[in-house]
Amino acid sequence: MNKKIFVILLMLMVSAVANAQLVKAAFGVTGGGIATQMMTNMPLNKPMYISGYGGAFATVNYGSSIGLRGGVNYSMQGAELSLNGVPVQLKQSYLNVPVAFMYHIKSFISIQAGFYQNILLTSSLTEKGSDHYTMSPDEGALKYNFGALAGVSVNIGRLVFVDIKYNLGLSKSYASLGAGYPMNTITVGVGFNIISTRQTIF
Repeated sequence: MNKKIFVILLMLMVSAVANAQLVKAAFGVTGGGIATQMMTNMPLNKPMYISGYGGAFATVNYGSSIGLRGGVNYSMQGAELSLNGVPVQLKQSYLNVPVAFMYHIKSFISIQAGFYQNILLTSSLTEKGSDHYTMSPDEGALKYNFGALAGVSVNIGRLVFVDIKYNLGLSKSYASLGAGYPMNTITVGVGFNIISTRQTIF
């Protein structure tokens, strides 16, 4: 009887180990370039406003196929446009919080989709005419905006990855003359895994 119980317990343990999943977590820093396009009917002097971002991230991978990556970044966005024929430059800095679900196609490449929240930190509006007037903070810059993201992440070895994302604004980022405008961005960055850990769970 005891031998049968032992055999059953052994079989259950073997089955549990066979079905165990490896959870891997990584923490690090990331940074790169960001191109912003304001979705407005006002004439843009430049189609894209180029700036940068940087911050920290955490990645959790469950098994070999799925994962979750979140982060906190400092990002610069803006636009250059014309208001009544006067060239104007808009600048905003944000605390950017992205969260993306990841599907690993191969061990070195993943597709990702998720959402983000932007919290306005600073803003300014500069008229580049003869007066060169600057207003800071810019009353047209809205405090909060959010959107959806999609992209791809490519691992270069175990410590470095390249991250490319398209961020679609789903809410207004800027308001002027009674109208509101979202901002879409493209980010291209590099991440560095500083701390990694792994744990087998059932």
